Amino acid sequence: MMTREVYTDERFIEFARSQVFMRVFEDTQPEGARLARKYNVPGFPTLIIMDSRGQEVDRIVGAMSAKDLIEELRLIFESAKSERISI
Repeated sequence: MMTREVYTDERFIEFARSQVFMRVFEDTQPEGARLARKYNVPGFPTLIIMDSRGQEVDRIVGAMSAKDLIEELRLIFESAKSERISI
């Protein structure tokens, strides 16, 4: 769902232009399996939001619509800014 419906949604594409995203597949990329273990990923999709030092700030687990994902990410980014965390 996320790959076909969210990441191709024009609203999400526009929003994502101002962020840095790395998409990793646990089942088809060797690095994906290693990262899933390292960050204790419980299932897919999982989005891990990190600050500029590579520390986890928050995570989103589970599929959602493009609109809902953008809203969730905006809330996380706004909260990080208010806490003076550079994402």
